[in-house]
Amino acid sequence: MNHFIKTLQARPNTVILLIAVYFLINLIARVSLPNSLEMDEAGQILMSQWYALGYDTQPPFFNWVQHLVIDGIGQSLFALSLVKNLFLFSSYVFYYLAARQVLASKGIAVAATLGLLTIPEIGWLAQRDLTHSNASLFAACLFLFGLFRTLDRPTITSYLVTGIAIGIGLISKYNFSILCFCAFVALLASPVYRQRIFDWRILVTAAMALLIVAPHGLWLVQNFEIASHDTVTKLASGGQDGVLLQIVRGLSQLPLTILAYGALTVVIFASVARGRFWPALRASNSKTRLVEVMLAVLLVFLLFLIFFMGTAELKTRWVSPVLFILPLYLCMKLDAYGIDDSDFLKRFIPVVLLLMVLIPASLVLRIVAAGAINDHPKLTVPYQQFFEEIVRKPSITPALVIAGDAFLAGNIRMQLADIPVDTETYPLYSPPFDWSATKPILLVWRANGDDGVKVPPEVENRLKLRTGILPPLQPQTIALPYLYGSDGDLFRFGYAWVIKP
Repeated sequence: MNHFIKTLQARPNTVILLIAVYFLINLIARVSLPNSLEMDEAGQILMSQWYALGYDTQPPFFNWVQHLVIDGIGQSLFALSLVKNLFLFSSYVFYYLAARQVLASKGIAVAATLGLLTIPEIGWLAQRDLTHSNASLFAACLFLFGLFRTLDRPTITSYLVTGIAIGIGLISKYNFSILCFCAFVALLASPVYRQRIFDWRILVTAAMALLIVAPHGLWLVQNFEIASHDTVTKLASGGQDGVLLQIVRGLSQLPLTILAYGALTVVIFASVARGRFWPALRASNSKTRLVEVMLAVLLVFLLFLIFFMGTAELKTRWVSPVLFILPLYLCMKLDAYGIDDSDFLKRFIPVVLLLMVLIPASLVLRIVAAGAINDHPKLTVPYQQFFEEIVRKPSITPALVIAGDAFLAGNIRMQLADIPVDTETYPLYSPPFDWSATKPILLVWRANGDDGVKVPPEVENRLKLRTGILPPLQPQTIALPYLYGSDGDLFRFGYAWVIKP
């Protein structure tokens, strides 16, 4: 262990190799699990059937990249996990490069980078089931690198990189704009760095960002209701409780949300730094003050949501665009204080290596031990067995599959890669299909409720829209055991074949 730590100190770029190995392990872990899909994975597979300037309430950048990879190497768990882990690996690399811009100690830059693993949203949830957020994290880390490089060594290239990051970020997650706003206000408030905004090269940043955002921006203007519906609903989730109660709920949620996102990181850094942690928080320089203003602007923004937007349920999505800086900020404080990086790394690296083992192990164990803990995660639903029973064994080739919802549709597409899959969830997309007497349409829905034997109205509506008729249907159900489930644990599918008259 001591030799490894000394290697990281002597050759800090070795941390990139360590990160690469870690994400390779995560890729292997995901490929080893069932090819049933998590929610975001299912969405990616479903939407990889078509290219569009926009799809739903999320911007399309991750969809485009995922679609390109599937077109290149085929649809598979490997293709899904490869894109996710490449985005995450690239995020850590640019976070490290950003840290090297602002930290005098190379060892502390290593700690800042690996500190991302201590944020549950980034360390664990990003691996379990995040897609657009992972693309946004990549853009945010690239933005930090471009921003910090511009502060000290402004060039056209650094302004260009910052513009690329802003453009990618805005077409990855709309809340990326929070990071841009906080950084802009912080720069305006900084006497040291304010001139970077009024440099003519800022036009290069704006032009590049606009060039990247423009295609999706045109779609967004034309489909604003589709894109904003989910966000508006969540923002106003507490409005029915009355203004005063909504404000109280929002204010009570604010510290809980911040703690849920960053408490583990603070606890780990404080434990490792020991008695030097709290004195280090008083250390300061121009860059720590810049980050502190960004954090203060974020807090004001959150209070604005609570008091004026009716937001009572604050989610981590509102703090993550800026709070991802937390490990780097703490390291900037420790660096300004002059902490011994050798002593710090000796205690920090074992903690991080433990996380590197626990995270992929937990992702595997939550599936293979599902029966023992009486749980049924999404990856344990037996989609593959369902299609073996009703499609492959009878040797039936569906012309089209209409699913009850987007999550189910994505899982169906994963099993039937060459068959068009449709759902009422995406009314703007209608995959072409060749319906004939030998190629029927397959309707599929979840049949776990009391009305499972009935064809859901949304499935019937989509069938009528796509075919122009609603013929008599003979719905059936089939119950199959969960993967890794306990004896008697069954998932019920409803389905019906639609033969062309």
